[in-house]
Amino acid sequence: MSVAWVGSQPVSLMDAIQNAAKLLASSRCPVFTLDTDVHGTRSAIALAERLGGAYDHALGETLANEVSLFTDHGGMFTTPGEARRRSSLIVLVGDIPASHHDMLVTWASTQPDLGDRQQRSWFHINDSATNSADASKLGRKLKAVSLGAEGLTLGGALAVLRAQLQERQVTSSLSNIDRLRKALTKSQFPVFVFSGASGEAASLVMLQGLIADLNRKGRASSVFLPADDDAWGTALTSLWMTGFPPRTGFSNSLPSYDPVRWDIQRMIRDKEADLHVWMSTRGGKTPPRGGRIALISLSKDEGPTAGAAVSISVGKAGVDHDGVSYSSRVGTFRAVAASAPSLLPSLSSIVQQLAEALPGRRALPC
Repeated sequence: MSVAWVGSQPVSLMDAIQNAAKLLASSRCPVFTLDTDVHGTRSAIALAERLGGAYDHALGETLANEVSLFTDHGGMFTTPGEARRRSSLIVLVGDIPASHHDMLVTWASTQPDLGDRQQRSWFHINDSATNSADASKLGRKLKAVSLGAEGLTLGGALAVLRAQLQERQVTSSLSNIDRLRKALTKSQFPVFVFSGASGEAASLVMLQGLIADLNRKGRASSVFLPADDDAWGTALTSLWMTGFPPRTGFSNSLPSYDPVRWDIQRMIRDKEADLHVWMSTRGGKTPPRGGRIALISLSKDEGPTAGAAVSISVGKAGVDHDGVSYSSRVGTFRAVAASAPSLLPSLSSIVQQLAEALPGRRALPC
């Protein structure tokens, strides 16, 4: 089985590496789209630094919105484990991605065993106009009390809730607000659970303001559940390597973070880049369209990527080979063992070979 192609023609892996290295060496502004595990991300960022390129995640827009919650506005956060063990009042905010539903259902089958040991109650602040079927189904499973009002967006509902809890006048009221007031009175550690996909940044800034209000008289916090664990793992890996999350470039050797300037899809559309390196171990994903620049594809596919000058198939951490990935369930990184080991090379090993094939033949740092 071939794992490497130049155009649509199968070639040896070494030939593909040499062709890709020539494209990288001749590029004046290469850009990298990442969607891989920790080792793959580290290798890709090191290669981008050597070549003076820029990088972003495949879910760049969603990830940029999540990062802005921390970089622009701050907030009060706790871990899933702390929420499960200490909170008798959990309030879901907006739409929570389906990948986290099992964890929340697990919480519902337990009771807090530290601090506040009352029976756990659930509420759900929602936007009736955009509430998804999955969100409604989750609310029924958890027997969550709905908080909302006809015609109010999520941000509007949060603003009304914050005002009502401060005893301020409002033009509309939320359903079940009295039940929430009573639950807040009893709870020692209310926790609000939200995702980067829960709503616009302004809505989530309002949420953090509400939590800050509650902390004037007691204790409250929030659990942030990423829209995508792998994407959040890339953000944390990028932070420890460069001091910045993705949408970082090395045009002046030193890393610079700019969520607009280094938006890779925008750079491709506006023809600011001359080479796109697509790195995705998720499988079945395709590079963004809109540009006619040369494309190198390192992806978990069984054939060449349409339009790519060079394609190389790579494995996925936790499936084809061992690796390290982020888990929002434990709130940190964890080792993942291969569930179906294969001969597909890891993305980090291919990037290392690309680096050694470049002029100067220097290996990337560990």
